Amino acid sequence: MDNQNLSENRVVYDFQSYHTPVTRAIYVGVFLGFITAIVNIAYWSIYVNVTALGMSSYIVNVQTISFGSILPLVTFGILWATFSHYFKKAGPLITIILFALATLWLIMVVAGGDYGTNPTTIAQFKELVIPILAFIGIAGCIAFPICFKSKKVEDMML
Repeated sequence: MDNQNLSENRVVYDFQSYHTPVTRAIYVGVFLGFITAIVNIAYWSIYVNVTALGMSSYIVNVQTISFGSILPLVTFGILWATFSHYFKKAGPLITIILFALATLWLIMVVAGGDYGTNPTTIAQFKELVIPILAFIGIAGCIAFPICFKSKKVEDMML
């Protein structure tokens, strides 16, 4: 009788079917954040080595690129799930529009900013940061919806 009770009380974990839209959106955000961070680090590495960038490379480094790529896309995933829940079919579109506007606003802030006294360094800093922001925006607005709906990506991540 004890063996029978033990076998009936066993818990079986099925992680594939347990994921809610929120956890899937967060996982897709983390996944795309890592991919975008790798792309941004590769761009940063090539750009810094080709232009022999000086002081700007101390501000924009591997750590800031990693966190700056992952956190916005995880936040995008949370907003995606939240807006999809409350606004149903319009939620993803609202999220994409908000993220695109935020990305464009950040690009305009960087493009219009004055970051020192040396015009060459200012131009190089802008040439370094604007594409990084654009990569993050593209990952959120284009790649996220594709990856979120893709069964292949879901199977690979989970």
